[in-house]
Amino acid sequence: MVETPKKESDASVAESPRSLLRRMRISFLASSALVLVFAASYGYLEYYYINDPVQGKTANLTVGGGAHRVATPVIGGLYSYHLFPMMLIFILTGFGPFFDSISFNILGRHKREKTAALGVANVISAVMVEDLSWFFYRWWLPLDIDPKKGLLMQASDWTTRSLGGLPIHNLGAFGNFVIPYWYLAAIAIAGFCYYIAFRRPR
Repeated sequence: MVETPKKESDASVAESPRSLLRRMRISFLASSALVLVFAASYGYLEYYYINDPVQGKTANLTVGGGAHRVATPVIGGLYSYHLFPMMLIFILTGFGPFFDSISFNILGRHKREKTAALGVANVISAVMVEDLSWFFYRWWLPLDIDPKKGLLMQASDWTTRSLGGLPIHNLGAFGNFVIPYWYLAAIAIAGFCYYIAFRRPR
């Protein structure tokens, strides 16, 4: 009697938990990498192409009877281009696996909590990377009109005005700069959320 081979679809339906976990981690890593690439790219766009009166670039489009759209902060130190499209891009990319799990209902409650933690970590990391990349471009390849060209974060910059920063002196080619305290808080919070997202289930 000839034994008939099992259908290929039977093996694909019963996917092992280990295989599902591997696929989920790949999705998480891809989401994290993508949002950080977006963040560094937006930092490049902001430094070189968005008009900034601090650097002497004041030929901004105006709205509301001539009020500067870019030169006036909307909330705290955030400008309109931070809220849209930057934050929207970060949220859509950083929370990609979470939105996917809701749309197709493929993840249980526990895994949705992990994807939510991943989204929070991604957005916090992206905001920090975007800010840091702006100063990196100012240090690495500055605009000629930038009064602080060639400098990383300084105590007088907007990124340190609220919480201050940790001064670093004479660090080789980087010179003197400060590490904003909110960077350290962002690293701690994002690190904890990444731990929740990537930790192995018990």
